[in-house]
Amino acid sequence: MSKSGKNIPFLLSLLLLLAYISFQLLNRSEPVNSQNQTYIDPPTIFVHGYKGTYNSFNGMLNRFEYNYHWGHRVLICKVAKNGHLFVNGHIPNDSHRMFIQVVFENNRASFQDTSHWLSEVMLLLKERYGIENVNIVGHSMGGIISTKFLLDHGNQLRYPKVEKLVTIGSPFLGIDQSSYFKVNSGPAALDLKPGSKALQDLWRKSNHFPPDVKVLAIAGKGDQVVNISSALSIRRMVPRHNYQDKIVQNVQVTHSGLHESTEVDHFIGTFLWGLTP
Repeated sequence: MSKSGKNIPFLLSLLLLLAYISFQLLNRSEPVNSQNQTYIDPPTIFVHGYKGTYNSFNGMLNRFEYNYHWGHRVLICKVAKNGHLFVNGHIPNDSHRMFIQVVFENNRASFQDTSHWLSEVMLLLKERYGIENVNIVGHSMGGIISTKFLLDHGNQLRYPKVEKLVTIGSPFLGIDQSSYFKVNSGPAALDLKPGSKALQDLWRKSNHFPPDVKVLAIAGKGDQVVNISSALSIRRMVPRHNYQDKIVQNVQVTHSGLHESTEVDHFIGTFLWGLTP
């Protein structure tokens, strides 16, 4: 065999190696580099409540994006029943206002489990997407879960720093209706009962609430599930200069109707961004 013939296997091997390396480089997925990300406004995280779904905040987010042009929903973070986290969407390169929706498949899980899952979402947002600061909007139990996250992790640098928190009809003193628990069950339902161990633990840690987080608590006169006193009692955790509240006077706006109310939209837009519909 000639010398050139002896080199053919070597050349074929080299070509195959180069082709493999090129394929790997083209298909490599890199996390976003946090050093290259700058945001005019912190992304806002939306956390639904007990038995909530993707649809809980879908209407509000559609109004924010398409009616008011306040920003864009860029990520949906879904937590499966086994705790695995799946993310749909992407963070754009520009710095427009961003909305991130969190959806828990097990929407009747305990405060402890749901808050842990929220902390995993927050950790991912910082490590993968370089998000350093966020706002949070939580409806009903979602406001409690967000508050528990702040009490447990609000001063830890490994998570994004929360600048502002909005709670909407969140029962910080529990749901004072025995009829509610005749039709609702699961670990979360137990935690939502007045005087539950989960609520006692929450209030026992109330002095751990980060002193620089600004809070807006929203309650409704027509809320048939959470009374005004329960929804506004978070004021006992928050420094007075960082706290404000709003009450929806329209008695036709129910507990679930709070996140469908344009008045609530107005409260949130003004508080978070100084914007009105």
